[in-house]
Amino acid sequence: MNNGLCVSAAMDLASGLRKFWYPVEFSKNITPTAAKPFELFDECWVLFRDRTGAIACIQDACAHRACPLSLGKVLEGRIQCPYHGWEYDRHGECVVMPSCPFHPAQVATLPVQEHEGMVWVWPDGENPGSLSPQAPSLPENFVLQAELVMDLDVEHGLMMENLLDLAHAPFTHTGTFAKGWPVPNLVRFATPGASPWTGHWDPYPIHMTFEPPCFVVSTIGLRGKDCGRHLHQVHACLPRGRGRTRLLYRLALDFCQWLRQVPGNQYLWEYLAQQVVNEDLRLVQGQQERLKGGADVWQQPVGYDKLGVAYRRWRNQVEASSPEWPRGEEIALGGRGNSGVGMS
Repeated sequence: MNNGLCVSAAMDLASGLRKFWYPVEFSKNITPTAAKPFELFDECWVLFRDRTGAIACIQDACAHRACPLSLGKVLEGRIQCPYHGWEYDRHGECVVMPSCPFHPAQVATLPVQEHEGMVWVWPDGENPGSLSPQAPSLPENFVLQAELVMDLDVEHGLMMENLLDLAHAPFTHTGTFAKGWPVPNLVRFATPGASPWTGHWDPYPIHMTFEPPCFVVSTIGLRGKDCGRHLHQVHACLPRGRGRTRLLYRLALDFCQWLRQVPGNQYLWEYLAQQVVNEDLRLVQGQQERLKGGADVWQQPVGYDKLGVAYRRWRNQVEASSPEWPRGEEIALGGRGNSGVGMS
């Protein structure tokens, strides 16, 4: 359908999506002895710290026999392959090669830096130059309560669109945060002026923003918009691979700030977050299966789809800039979609 909302059934990851900084882990999780693996764009990488504490990101496959380096140890700022003991520095160079004459060997690296408590990588083959990570800021008077990482078997764009949609809450999240919510006569996403990426959910007391390339930021009034008790969330959905998502989640409160000091607090938030995500996953994974079978997941957008539509148009425009991405009607960026969801 020529409405600018095409979703690829192949779930390909166009190179245009690589030209951004992505947060792949929280800084606190990378200790001097920790090796943290992750996937991005169907490629495997591992994070560790060198002797100075600086973060490193290298390919998670030994140059010798392709054994995952993340299964090994971090020794004096180098990561050691658990198969034959080859050791690699932050530049991906093998500097220790036991039991054989030494010869040059190297694995690939990614530009990496830490910013706002997160580890960011630049997955594109070219240097990012002056571009720097842009993290959503924590609002004043909010205290961070939890930082969670989940790897999900669902396409990251579909998961983004799910997070950008609250109209499903009283039907989907009946066992968690929306238990007992009434079904409104009308739900809409009201944006200020010409900005399609930020606004307020009416009648829900929730402000929400999409921040490219992967952030959904929301502030929720637990007893109404101006109740003085708010929950602030940041979701980052990363393109882990075709049909797979890496989700980083941050939660902050402007009340009961002492909760941060309660032992086991992290485990409680992990449990609650997983329950909410599980309610979403069975539906979004179902969408994914129908998409593979030829279904159109944006066949008939309506008024409350405004934020999801804005994200999908942004993504299709980014994909359209990729040399390998198809041209023409498959990624049409105009047509009925500009007015077909008609929201104020």
